[in-house]
Amino acid sequence: MKMKISKPINFGLNQWNWPKLICSTLLLLIIQPVSSHGTVTSPASRVWNCRQENPERPSSDACRTAVATHGSQPLYDWNAISQNAGSQHMQFVPDGNLASGGNSKYGGLDQVRSDWIATPVSPGPFTITWTLTAPHRTLYYDVYITKESWTPDQPLTWDSLERLVRTSPSPAESRTDIPVTLPNRTGKHVIYSVWQRSDSPEAFYSASDVDFGDSLSNDEFDNSSAYLKSNYPNPFSTTSTIAYALKEENDVTIQVYDVLGKQVSTLVNTTQGPSEYEVVFNGEKLANGMYFYVFKAGNYSETKRMVLQK
Repeated sequence: MKMKISKPINFGLNQWNWPKLICSTLLLLIIQPVSSHGTVTSPASRVWNCRQENPERPSSDACRTAVATHGSQPLYDWNAISQNAGSQHMQFVPDGNLASGGNSKYGGLDQVRSDWIATPVSPGPFTITWTLTAPHRTLYYDVYITKESWTPDQPLTWDSLERLVRTSPSPAESRTDIPVTLPNRTGKHVIYSVWQRSDSPEAFYSASDVDFGDSLSNDEFDNSSAYLKSNYPNPFSTTSTIAYALKEENDVTIQVYDVLGKQVSTLVNTTQGPSEYEVVFNGEKLANGMYFYVFKAGNYSETKRMVLQK
């Protein structure tokens, strides 16, 4: 008895030039357009804060409400609050919709409420950091802060802002640090930032909540009574030393916060006399990232940042 052997079915695959097909596929992947994306990560923007909390189960009331009303996808797309504005920002981003960049997808960020997570700051030199996941050439960055009369129970409008700085054109970078001088403020305010690309009309928008507490203005500081030095080393892998000096006896506190505004440590909370002091911050049990330490001596207050990088 003869067995009948079926002939293999030929789908024509042997006719393909596989090396050419693979190269063509890779080429198509490479030439796909890449959208430029970014937000302010220090002081953390609203969308960045909510993204860090967990888009599916945010911990703060403001972020939970944003997810309840607009879903979790906007938080996964934290780096895409944009418009093809071509510097016509007021035309594309209406009053009351600045945090969302005029994009209804991010409308949960426009909530008028006082409990957005806020980064502690004080008047004086400060740095705004944009993190860009797809960098492009920059025409300018605009950095604004809400006016002294603004309060968190008011909507965020263009008229409620005053500009701190507009930068010069710059090349593509994955991270940009923008030095500013924060003016006299008390309580919670918003730092609003605009990134306008130079190679496209596309612009990105970012709203960061900050808290000045009851700090005084720079003009009211008695700079001879206290002085805070920058921590060293910075960045640091485990510990970093914070040094400061007092010219007179004062109640002193040094508290450390993470980028979400959560207090993670109290390093000093006592009355101290005139002298030079050092205190060591141990970040061994903390996650990598940026932290802020707030120094207060009487009416003097100053905030600096440090980076934990194990």
